[in-house]
Amino acid sequence: MSPIGKVFTVINLALAALFVGSAAALINTGQEYRTQLEAKTQQYDELVTTSAATEATLTAEKNAITAEKDRFASEKASLESQKAALEDELNTEREQNADLRERLTSIDGKLGDLEGTNRQQLAQINDLTENANNLRTERDDALDARDEAESARADAERNATAFERERDELQIALGRANEEIQSKEAVLAAVASTYKIDLNNLNDQPELAGRVTAVDGSHGTTVVVINLGKNDGVKPGHTFDVYAGGVYKGKIYVETVNASQSAATIQMAGQGEIAAGDAVVTRL
Repeated sequence: MSPIGKVFTVINLALAALFVGSAAALINTGQEYRTQLEAKTQQYDELVTTSAATEATLTAEKNAITAEKDRFASEKASLESQKAALEDELNTEREQNADLRERLTSIDGKLGDLEGTNRQQLAQINDLTENANNLRTERDDALDARDEAESARADAERNATAFERERDELQIALGRANEEIQSKEAVLAAVASTYKIDLNNLNDQPELAGRVTAVDGSHGTTVVVINLGKNDGVKPGHTFDVYAGGVYKGKIYVETVNASQSAATIQMAGQGEIAAGDAVVTRL
């Protein structure tokens, strides 16, 4: 073999070795890429599975939150409706109380007018009685002078009879007026008893604010104790409105009072039960 042939042979062997080495390296690299691809594919499949599970969980939570939101909205609407109904009832009670006060004021005015009329009628009766006595005196004098003043005596007797008749009529009218006053007083007392109104203390209730210290319902009637008493100007018959924050719990009526505390009963129920710590005020 010539030297050139040997060179070409060596070159071919070198190139063949180089090709074999490159092929082996490429095969190893391909296997590594295939292994990495399989690992990445497995990771992707796991991520897809995890994402699907997470999405399902989030969807379920979203649906639960939506349902809870709808329930809260429904409860809010119901509570607002109840609040509106209670406000309407409260306004109605206020209007009724205002009408009652106006009626009581009107009755007081009428009673005052009747008392004034009675005083006038009594004065007239006293005047008529005095006149009748004077007429009797004149009549007696006329009897002593009957022979001289028979005509005057007859006139005096007629005048005396007319005055006595008028006096009797005024006495009858006075009796009727007294009966009417008694009837009005009975009606007024019945109204005051029905609505638990102390007529002696009407319109003299001061503006006060305090707290409920205890509530006892163990004896059938709920008794509410407040931290206001005689020292604060509280009297039996006073009423207090009870609140807890923005919730109106009703109206209480004072039954008994000592120096620093008062015991009351529930006159009008509100929203929720009255409890210790609730605020009480005498003005809405």
